[in-house]
Amino acid sequence: MIAPKIDFSDREERIDFVRERFSCQFPACGGCGSCHLPEGKPAMEVFADYIDGKVEFASIASKLWT
Repeated sequence: MIAPKIDFSDREERIDFVRERFSCQFPACGGCGSCHLPEGKPAMEVFADYIDGKVEFASIASKLWT
């Protein structure tokens, strides 16, 4: 699944994408680590700016896995 572009999606679509892509159960995860993100942060936290429509997914992801 490709990340929905901010200009062509709403907040709920972006939340759904992040939850599906990373199997994120935030806030109920308790730091489960199933998303395999650096420092064990929940995907919903790491991609908060994407979800809020501030920064594209690819911009955030490119800084994580360089």
